[in-house]
Amino acid sequence: MRSRVLPIAAATAVMASVLTGCTAVNQAVVNCEPQFQPSALTDGVTVSGDSADTLSVKVPEGAGSMNTHSSVFSAGDKTSDASDVVVSGSLFEANLAFVNADTGDILDVSPAYGSGRGQLLLATAEQGPVVGALLCSSVGDTVVTELSPQDSAAMGVDGQLIVVAEINAVYAPRAEGKTRALTTGFPAVTNDETGRPGMVLPPQQAPTKVKSSVRIEGNGDKVASTDNVIGNVLTVSWEGQVVRNTWDEMPSGFGAEGDEGQTGASFRAELTGYPVGSQVVIIEPTGDGTARVSVVDILAVL
Repeated sequence: MRSRVLPIAAATAVMASVLTGCTAVNQAVVNCEPQFQPSALTDGVTVSGDSADTLSVKVPEGAGSMNTHSSVFSAGDKTSDASDVVVSGSLFEANLAFVNADTGDILDVSPAYGSGRGQLLLATAEQGPVVGALLCSSVGDTVVTELSPQDSAAMGVDGQLIVVAEINAVYAPRAEGKTRALTTGFPAVTNDETGRPGMVLPPQQAPTKVKSSVRIEGNGDKVASTDNVIGNVLTVSWEGQVVRNTWDEMPSGFGAEGDEGQTGASFRAELTGYPVGSQVVIIEPTGDGTARVSVVDILAVL
């Protein structure tokens, strides 16, 4: 049984950046250029095994370099769907294995390796080479990255590291699906070309009960009460003042039902039952004769 070491802990810290990131999503996939090029080592590594327990990595002798490099060991089924490509700002699922570049010993590996599900990560080069090396990869790819001695030392371990990453899913940065008409009494909601919502509030008294309506119906799995929902939200008071807008930052974690006190997402329970990829509009009375309206894009669940 492999013990936990710093690399996975560092990767988990990157995953947490999904909740506090500050980079706009870049949806341009055409001419996507990887941050790192292949090397003799990354091209020579072989990976086998279909689980964390059976994973095996063989490293060619004497092929290391002083720089960080990356290669695609095996490619997934390529499609013309650009949404399957990891670009700057993407939310994506991946599993990581950290390997001693000299011996091929696996120092640590994501427990879900080979399962088809993985850790949720935010793709930005600013997060460092472990994540930056995965830019331009696609769902189904297995990517091998040789970290330079300097980058390896920054991970807090002795010796040079190899990172093996399998890409399991890439999530759309905005709600996508069939547009539905909001029910009577809801504000008029529109989206610009990037997906950012805007709204016009109705000239009437604020509702006295919580209600929700789907504006864009996604085609993902339905949100369960225990799911940690990741998404974007625009919240506006009934007087038209912006209360919260994650579109100016990055997607946030809304937690599971019962986590409202920790996440501040008072609307969380209203998301249960809607498909991932949906845009849901929620009206909540605030107890002082007014209300607030939240437009939520459900991007992913954990």
